[in-house]
Amino acid sequence: MGNVVKAIGFALLIATARQICVCQSVNARAWVDSTEYLIGDWITVHIQLSHPEGLTFRPIVADTIGHFQVIQRRPLESASETETKTGLVVALYDSGRAILPPVAFLYAFPPDTTARSVSTNPLILTVRTIAVDTTQDIKDVKPPLSIPLTFAEIALYVGIVLLLAAAAVLGYRYWKKRRLKKPEVRYVPPPLPAHVVAMHRLAILKEKKLWQQGLIKEYYSEVTEILRYYVELRFHLRALEQTTDEILEGLNMFHLAPEVIAEMEKILRRADLVKFAKFQPGIPEHEETMTVAYEIVHKTKATTLAAVAPSEPRVKEYVET
Repeated sequence: MGNVVKAIGFALLIATARQICVCQSVNARAWVDSTEYLIGDWITVHIQLSHPEGLTFRPIVADTIGHFQVIQRRPLESASETETKTGLVVALYDSGRAILPPVAFLYAFPPDTTARSVSTNPLILTVRTIAVDTTQDIKDVKPPLSIPLTFAEIALYVGIVLLLAAAAVLGYRYWKKRRLKKPEVRYVPPPLPAHVVAMHRLAILKEKKLWQQGLIKEYYSEVTEILRYYVELRFHLRALEQTTDEILEGLNMFHLAPEVIAEMEKILRRADLVKFAKFQPGIPEHEETMTVAYEIVHKTKATTLAAVAPSEPRVKEYVET
């Protein structure tokens, strides 16, 4: 009996020692290709896991790691029986010295299902803005690319010129005939109110389901273009040509409710991040953007506000195809 107890105790001791050895032999290392990046650059984080045979890993990664936005998660790939490789693509939209926190992984050693964790080392990075030489004229960061014309494009342009020429000839003949006729008095309906135009265009955009097809940048571009056009018609501001800050400054002159200004700023700045900083909002943000756009138009339509005195309004024709 005593020998059996000793044997069991010895087996438990061996198993415990084995698990301790396994835990101590699992480690994770992270590194990047450089320590300096420009603001908004995509930063590839390489991760290597060293471990005994038979271990399985599961990364614990949210949409953000510290102040870094997670752009892409690389799959786990087996480099050998004792090495596993993976990685992340992150971005930082603020300049300065930043620390990328450790990335944690859960693992278990079959047949034991007890979850354990191992973390990578933190990384210290420097994110800079583009240096501006104030002594030089303003110019593009990179020169425009020149793309040679193909035969198909040349044929297309020639066809367009011929069509325009034919249209001009037909138009001249039509005008010559019309000039001989007595002009008719026709009723021209008044233009649609700005909020009606905006609501109609938002409904069409919603039916397109752009973000559901992965067309995130196109979706936010159309939402903001509709709101800018609405502001131009409703408040007679040149919103289609203005920056976000200029639009907000112009709207402040009309003493709108603070929540309306805040909602407008939220949508415009989120769209700027998507279009210029490669920001990828989630599904809740996509749906919120459409809802808030409807609310802005509803809260600021002319029937619920005092009349606005325009100064030389710019009239634009609205045509929805």
